Amino acid sequence: MAFQISHKKSVSARELDEAVDACTRAYVGELASNSMVGGDESLKDPIFRAMIRAGELAGQVYLATDDDSGKVVAVAVWYPPGTALFNSEEQRALGFDHFYKNLLPDTKAFWDTTYVPVVDEFLAEGVDDSFYLNLIATDPDFQKRGIATALLKTVHNKFVGTDAKPMFAHCAANEPNARFYESCGYSVAGKMYMEAPTGNYPVIVLTK
Repeated sequence: MAFQISHKKSVSARELDEAVDACTRAYVGELASNSMVGGDESLKDPIFRAMIRAGELAGQVYLATDDDSGKVVAVAVWYPPGTALFNSEEQRALGFDHFYKNLLPDTKAFWDTTYVPVVDEFLAEGVDDSFYLNLIATDPDFQKRGIATALLKTVHNKFVGTDAKPMFAHCAANEPNARFYESCGYSVAGKMYMEAPTGNYPVIVLTK
């Protein structure tokens, strides 16, 4: 399989739909995203859509496209140092506000009192100034083909041979994913456990 990685400063409606579809398929039953939607799989489309659109505005969106079909099969959303996901009204207006309104009260409470403040405090201890990977997903039909590795290396390689040496960071929500990032040169920088109504899970910070 051949594929192309591109940095998309403007994501078309078709590309957005295909990227969101890759995310929802990749994250079915996944504990961290389950906690974000209160276990309602139908809400994963709007939260991933909001994350990609916010990244288009204030971060960096990278898409992997299958050469044969032209379909988007994977996506990564990065935030450079000094920026962060949903940290402005403009970002939140691109879908997050509408998503949040549709959450059940207990899930809203989880976002407000646990998920956001706990993760923010945890990350502030060591990765506040990092080049942070907020989202990465590959359509399950295209996994195990090196696409996620290529998405990571595309950003890493931008700084090879330059004076800029940012720290790259990401949070994994399970041990197999953490091992994948370690295979890409990341090291575990911290670990905590998130207590969520839909099921507890680890939050493993990895840096490179």
